Amino acid sequence: MPQTVSLFELNQLIRSALEMSFPDTFLVAAEIAACDVRNHCYLTLIEKEGETVRAEIKAVIWADKYKRLSAMFREATGIELAKGIKILFEAGVSFHERYGLKLNIVNIDPSYTIGELAVRRKEILERLVKEGLKDRNKKLEFPLVPQRIGIVSSASAAGYGDLMNHLKDNPYGYRFHCRLYEAVMQGDRAEGSIVRALYQCMQDAAGLDVVVIVRGGGGQMDLHCFDSYEIAMAIASLHVPVISGIGHERDVTVIDEVVNIRAKTPTAVADLIITRVKEFEDRMDFLKYNLMHGSLTLTSDKKEQLSSLAKSLEGLAGKELADNFHVLITLARGLKYSLKLIQTHHEKLRTRESNINHLNPVNVLRRGYSITYCNGKAVKSSVEVEEGDSVRTLLHEGELSSVVDRKLKKRREL
Repeated sequence: MPQTVSLFELNQLIRSALEMSFPDTFLVAAEIAACDVRNHCYLTLIEKEGETVRAEIKAVIWADKYKRLSAMFREATGIELAKGIKILFEAGVSFHERYGLKLNIVNIDPSYTIGELAVRRKEILERLVKEGLKDRNKKLEFPLVPQRIGIVSSASAAGYGDLMNHLKDNPYGYRFHCRLYEAVMQGDRAEGSIVRALYQCMQDAAGLDVVVIVRGGGGQMDLHCFDSYEIAMAIASLHVPVISGIGHERDVTVIDEVVNIRAKTPTAVADLIITRVKEFEDRMDFLKYNLMHGSLTLTSDKKEQLSSLAKSLEGLAGKELADNFHVLITLARGLKYSLKLIQTHHEKLRTRESNINHLNPVNVLRRGYSITYCNGKAVKSSVEVEEGDSVRTLLHEGELSSVVDRKLKKRREL
């Protein structure tokens, strides 16, 4: 039967075995899954294969070392130790009877993290280029008068206050309509919060001229949240130009690469917007001056031209009237002759008309004559009809139907 030991005794045995097996420190690369600073710094470290966690362990940096290591890491990388960062560290394996197994971190190599951040940023940018997203927002035309502004920031951020004050107190008295889409701008929740704010901007895009992402205060810390594929994709999906002003100069984040315009600070964002409006106003003033000056010049030139044309017209009209006067006299004489000629022809026409009227069948019938038809044709000779034929006789008033009884070969004398 196995020997019975207490839990404490068992953990002592485990501790002794581990300390004998791992007497030295090791260089270990891992990703920080959780970071909790309470005087000491307590970490959860993981290693992934794709999206699957294949290894996990707790670690600690004791307070005396954490103060020095965190300052050195921040100075070298510009960021704090935080969730999502990959680090290369020196640590020993320790086991405590109550708290269990953990790694005791004694040193950190910041150059590894810098390289990992650069690799991560490069991979994200390459993916964005491959998917055609990197320059999509850059290709949007920046509005001539950007006055309706969507602001992605924290309401308590100094950068948001700087932006609003600068826009409000601009020296030209321009009025801007600003709407805050509040988001967490640093830490573990920043990425998801910013993405949600951008998708809210997307829903309101019809009422926005431009969207700005501003973050103020602090130094270079916590910029890694802006090296985000999800945020970059949300920006690329917006049909409104985006300006970044997240208050840093040393590094260019993924967000800075995909936005329409990058500004160094929130105040610089405000200056950019104000300058665009001022440039539009200046162009309008310039065009107004050119229009007025051009109109006056054109009016003066046309006035001189009209005066010259009026004088030329007066001379030409006088000459034309004189020439046409002689033509009119000649035409008048011709018309008088033509009138006499027309009257002569009119008398001839009346005479001919009278003659024609005498020959008109209607007038002939009126004088007692008649017309006989057989089979619809006027009968001119007795040979055109036969005995027994039906004939129709047209009189001046009315007509007669008759049957041929007999034919006479000779015409009777009247």
